[in-house]
Amino acid sequence: MDRPHPTREACLSHLQKYVRSHTLRHLLATEAAMRGLARFFGEDEEAWGLCGLMHDIDVEQITPKEQYEQHMREHCGETCIRLLKEIGFPDEWILTVRSHNEYQNLPRNTRMAKALFAVDGLTGFIMAVGKIMPDKSIRSVKVKSVLKRLKEKRFAAAVNREHIRSCEKELGISLEQFVEITLHSMQKIAEELEENSSQEATK
Repeated sequence: MDRPHPTREACLSHLQKYVRSHTLRHLLATEAAMRGLARFFGEDEEAWGLCGLMHDIDVEQITPKEQYEQHMREHCGETCIRLLKEIGFPDEWILTVRSHNEYQNLPRNTRMAKALFAVDGLTGFIMAVGKIMPDKSIRSVKVKSVLKRLKEKRFAAAVNREHIRSCEKELGISLEQFVEITLHSMQKIAEELEENSSQEATK
């Protein structure tokens, strides 16, 4: 029997109460990537996707990122638990979401948790690569471009490369394959991601 859980529509509606468009764009990208990875591994696409969609629901409701240490200690903590429980998110999914933040010191003992930890930074990194394309679109990004930029420490310097590379040890797939799955999954929703970006720019 499938575990009871909120629908995607309910999750998205709930999420939009707490995050702005730039955060929502990252969450939609991560959802797409997690769904792509779930398909690759033959896992529960809905579970993986919804954990990707909701994993940063609390980031705008806690201490601002400018106070980095305090922000990271609070991220995926009590506020996150409360917001996810409000819509009936299953406890094991809440643990998956919370475990993507190392500051919570929680075990990542499922493939879904390991995937979320590794892909979180990669989705943002790919968006950054898209911004330097001539058309400013992830549609034009190639796997080799992402791999090349990952070697450049100054490019999107805040992204933790080791978290991304954990795909090799924890998921058993090459970095190139991980990038390919993530990129192609994001490109499938490029229009939606770019629409959110345009809305943000006009505000």
